[in-house]
Amino acid sequence: MADEAIEHTSESALLTAGWRAIESSRSDALFHDPLAAGLAGERGLRIAATRPDGAWVVAIRTVLIDAFVRSAISSGIETVINLGAGMDTRPYRVDLPPSLHWVEVDHPSLIESKDARLSAEVPACSIERVGLDLADRDARRELFDRIWTTSARAMVLTEGVLGDFSVDEAGGLADDLHAQAGCEWWVIDYFSPRLLRAYQKHQPHPKVPVRFDPPSWETFFIEHGWRIKEIRFLGEESERLHRPVPLSPLDKVMRLFSSRPLQDMGYARIERIS
Repeated sequence: MADEAIEHTSESALLTAGWRAIESSRSDALFHDPLAAGLAGERGLRIAATRPDGAWVVAIRTVLIDAFVRSAISSGIETVINLGAGMDTRPYRVDLPPSLHWVEVDHPSLIESKDARLSAEVPACSIERVGLDLADRDARRELFDRIWTTSARAMVLTEGVLGDFSVDEAGGLADDLHAQAGCEWWVIDYFSPRLLRAYQKHQPHPKVPVRFDPPSWETFFIEHGWRIKEIRFLGEESERLHRPVPLSPLDKVMRLFSSRPLQDMGYARIERIS
């Protein structure tokens, strides 16, 4: 089957939904997302079928972020703000308390399409969708100010989003979130320096390149008012979940002779430094 290129960031949302649909169809699925296939549509399912390895990444990261969400709610978080939400369906497939306020933010055209496709579905908690270009800093700040007027304790998700930002753009977002005293947790992508170097040489989606490559990932966030509370790595979690990393036969042999930990990609929960 021929590989299909991602032409625009919005197609990444369809692709990710396609990967969630692939995972949900497995007999040993790590989660079930019955809405994923419909949200992916024919285009998203077709692209996902040409890139099956991505289904592994999305499966493991979905489990990790689900766990972060549950932990946040247990600690008293009242609002979850999903920036670049794409076709995520956590308010529909995860057992969330009705009192939770869930806010999804993404490009207006994507939000409009998602609203239409989910109009007949009932979420577990209250949900608000906002069509907004995250690159529009003034509009973003206005939204944050409005949300935190009524949200005392909130967590932000940026699942698969930071890679689309330049270092300066990510720094602006980090500063804007830090300015909100009620923003307690932020769940973000982690890329090792090794993986970032590989992405800069061989972009997986050339028309939607990975742009975020600070000299030091940890230092970058500390400088913008955030410290790491916890990092969970996809490779290590895959072993715990008995879902091995999909490696080629050659890579499997080479792995036998390597002591390098499986810590190239993961998800981190960072907390605001007061």
